[in-house]
Amino acid sequence: NYAALNKEDGCRESFVSRFEQGSLLEMDFDAYHPRLIGDLVGYDFPNSSVHEYLSEKYGVDIDKGKNMTFQYLYGGIPIEVAQLNPFFCKVDDYVEKVWKTYKSDKFILSDIYNKRIYRKNLSDMNKNKVFNYLIQLMETESNMRMLTELLPEIQGYKSKLVLYSYDSFLFDFYL
Repeated sequence: NYAALNKEDGCRESFVSRFEQGSLLEMDFDAYHPRLIGDLVGYDFPNSSVHEYLSEKYGVDIDKGKNMTFQYLYGGIPIEVAQLNPFFCKVDDYVEKVWKTYKSDKFILSDIYNKRIYRKNLSDMNKNKVFNYLIQLMETESNMRMLTELLPEIQGYKSKLVLYSYDSFLFDFYL
């Protein structure tokens, strides 16, 4: 798992470009899940760092803010957070809506490709698990849509996409 390798201790240096005049180039998204969720619920984040923006709202440093954001998104949004933060208010409304649909219908739909996800295939679910499942699926669908457009565009170049992982893409870049 290249993405999980430490960026600071040099362990990534054993991975090199296949090109004599090449380099491995990793690109990742800033706050990919919060941004996807923001788009989904109609919340416009500033063009700056989402994690800095949310950390300022919490009144904490960015490392603590990142942890708080993911704790709220995937562990449940406390009522006081939903009431004070418009982003989390919209997320909470979405989670409740999806949970209601999950409980009442035989399926829920993925948010990009409208794929049916049948309730009978998901066991031991709660509203946070359903939300987590849909966001992971949304990330995958978003990446597949992006790659469907990107790969034909780079087909004529020596540079190649060599690894895709969650919110990052690793290219073997020919200089």
